[in-house]
Amino acid sequence: MAKKKFWLVFVSFVLCAVMFSVVFGLFWGCSPLKKASKNLTSYSIDAELDSAYVVHAKQTIDFYNSTGVEVQDICLHLYARAFREEAVIKPYTNLNKASCFPLGESFGDIEISRVDVNGDSANFEYIGQDQDILKINQKISPNGRAQIYLEYSVTLPNCTHRMGYYNGTVNLGNWYPIVCYYSGEWKTDPYYSTGDPFASECANYSVKITYPPEFDCYATGNLQSEQETDKKTSEFSALAVRDFAIVLSNKSIVKTVSANKTSVSYVGYSGDSDIDKNANIAALALSYFSKNFGDYPYDNLVVIKSAFLQGGMEYPNLVIVSDAITDADELSKVIVHEIAHQWWYGLVGNNQVSEPWLDEALAEYSTCLFFEENNIGETYAEMIKDATASYMIYVDVIGSLNGKVNLAMNLPVNKYSSEYEYTYMIYVKGVIMFDSLREVVGREKLIKALKKYCKTYAFKVANGANFIEIVKKTCHKDIDGFFSGWLEGTNVVATTFVSIV
Repeated sequence: MAKKKFWLVFVSFVLCAVMFSVVFGLFWGCSPLKKASKNLTSYSIDAELDSAYVVHAKQTIDFYNSTGVEVQDICLHLYARAFREEAVIKPYTNLNKASCFPLGESFGDIEISRVDVNGDSANFEYIGQDQDILKINQKISPNGRAQIYLEYSVTLPNCTHRMGYYNGTVNLGNWYPIVCYYSGEWKTDPYYSTGDPFASECANYSVKITYPPEFDCYATGNLQSEQETDKKTSEFSALAVRDFAIVLSNKSIVKTVSANKTSVSYVGYSGDSDIDKNANIAALALSYFSKNFGDYPYDNLVVIKSAFLQGGMEYPNLVIVSDAITDADELSKVIVHEIAHQWWYGLVGNNQVSEPWLDEALAEYSTCLFFEENNIGETYAEMIKDATASYMIYVDVIGSLNGKVNLAMNLPVNKYSSEYEYTYMIYVKGVIMFDSLREVVGREKLIKALKKYCKTYAFKVANGANFIEIVKKTCHKDIDGFFSGWLEGTNVVATTFVSIV
């Protein structure tokens, strides 16, 4: 009897332990991505691209008020309106207009035909200089929700921009109505031509896109299903991402490799000879950044070649690289830089309009760190040397022409006088600044600070002050003066004659 009772007690104990372990595992084993996806705004989009390159869409936004205050209205960006002929603020400059429109200037638009809130027709208005913000009158309490239903059509321009079609590829970036970022007020900045003029919170997405059958479809998130009749239809889902982009290509060829439990695909053009190489570089970059900054939490990453006027563009789980790049080393750098953005702006968000240095300079310097450890191109020392030399030449030339040079890194994107000034202050000087920071705190502490920054602000929106505070605490150094000098432009780097403004 004693043995039988003992075994009954023992078995009961084991069963309880197993049940506790299962429940405990379910609770604590929930992935960071699933945890992050709770209490977010959700987007559901059903869209169809017709043969005239017009997207017809029905969209539901399950808006969650995470602002901490009662809002009186909800503002949505309508970025596609920037491509209208009558738009005052264009998303391209005279400098890159020709590369944006190889076949001549073309125009696009978004036309909203229906807006409902919680099942009823809503009061709304267009605001902003270019009427590119949809302001919906709706009071929502903190942590409250509102169901916004939209019907609209997007006319794509024939161009090589983030949104457009050209030569067998279709870019659908920043194409749908998206909730503006809220920080004390709705941030309704227009689609400036310089930099990446965006800011957004993480959200969950369910997107179905129907398109002509000659195309293959690649997008943010996980492919849930794909069907083909006289048209193709693909369905995707994504948790806790800042944006949702789609690229269609009628000439794609794919190489997929695995990196840290993530499926990494490089999508080139039929006939390309560098597919394997570029896929491996992408996988190396993801592995390196995961190791040094924090785990990449998503299942997929796609790097896709497309017609694009700049070198590349980052979206969640999707990186565009320009088909105009012919130099292999330059292409490698672009791939790595855009993948670095999966951490700096993707995982850790920031207002790219007001503080472009926080993601672009950091992504560019992260690229240098990658090549330091992976001997597949320029060395770290060579990249820093090139950046310094390029910066000095820029300052000397501009100083000799204008008598003064703007050296500030902390300006909003629209306050830089040209793309050149923006590029040299944010990318080039940004690399030099982070290399100088490394000299001050040491490489190991800098990497430790970047990892801490990612862990602290993953799936959130950070600012420059947050980043500087993380570096101070991690490296145990008072570096306020260091950053103020670099960001404000009072720390002149090896200039000759120059009057600072």
